[in-house]
Amino acid sequence: MFSEATPAERRRYYREEWGLSQVPDFILDTLSEREFGFDHTGDGPNDRYNLITTPAQLEGVLISAAPYAAYSSVSFYSRPERRKGWRGAELVFDVDAKDLPLRRCSCVPGEVCEVCLDDARGYIMEVAEVLREDFALKELHFVYSGRGYHLRVLDEAVLEMQSQERAQVLDYVAGGVIPEAELLELRRGYPRVFRQRILRLLSLLNREVMRGSGIAPKRAAALLRPKTLRRVANELEEGSFATLREVLGVGGFACFLELVRRLNAEMLDAKVTVDVKRILRLPSSLHSKVSMKCVYVKDIERFDPFKHAVPRFVRERD
Repeated sequence: MFSEATPAERRRYYREEWGLSQVPDFILDTLSEREFGFDHTGDGPNDRYNLITTPAQLEGVLISAAPYAAYSSVSFYSRPERRKGWRGAELVFDVDAKDLPLRRCSCVPGEVCEVCLDDARGYIMEVAEVLREDFALKELHFVYSGRGYHLRVLDEAVLEMQSQERAQVLDYVAGGVIPEAELLELRRGYPRVFRQRILRLLSLLNREVMRGSGIAPKRAAALLRPKTLRRVANELEEGSFATLREVLGVGGFACFLELVRRLNAEMLDAKVTVDVKRILRLPSSLHSKVSMKCVYVKDIERFDPFKHAVPRFVRERD
């Protein structure tokens, strides 16, 4: 299913299956403010600085060119064809299933399957929950990118954020900073988010991951016992680290927190979030490398890429 699309399949997709109705309104309503980029050969988006002003023009370009990949900027410009007159940018979070540091499946790095794609979907939903609850953000849009998910935030409060502010939000939602010791057990705010990230990782930890953490092997083995993990999870739900501290010891506990921080930071592509001039795959376009559609997701809880993002030509391949 994840084989590369041929030029003929690309042409067929844009002529027979693609349509303007698949492009979200938040793109169509701001076409003339965005930079558009195209990859025609599979070597990357070398055709950039394109201005598209109307839906009809976008339709004509995609149908006639049938690009290997199509992109639009997350930024808004007064002169997008020159990337001049920056007016703001979406706040974007990108989780790619092929790059997950821990996963339930046995995919080798660079590959994806139904399980790790579902892990990526669940994680981006957790990020959205923090943005809603802790930052009161509402304009959250999900996009399936072909091998993962983009979360695109369009609230006015975030549009003019600079890279440093975006990095701080990223650290918060990802759990990329260890809370100060005296705040670690607070029931709300960032310490709660950090504990939630620990809970997500607990069931995925294994001896291999723990081996490089600095935690003594005997203490790591003790933590990985199912009964201990259940007790740790129950305590973390209540804000307590008692069993974790007891099992790992002072030094092991510090190493464990650093392990969690590192794994958390690897869940999201930081470059995408902090880059205020980023281009992203255009929702509705074809991800030709894996023959999957880039889909605007209206119901993330029920979305299944193997039902909703597989082009017709893939289902009809011999």
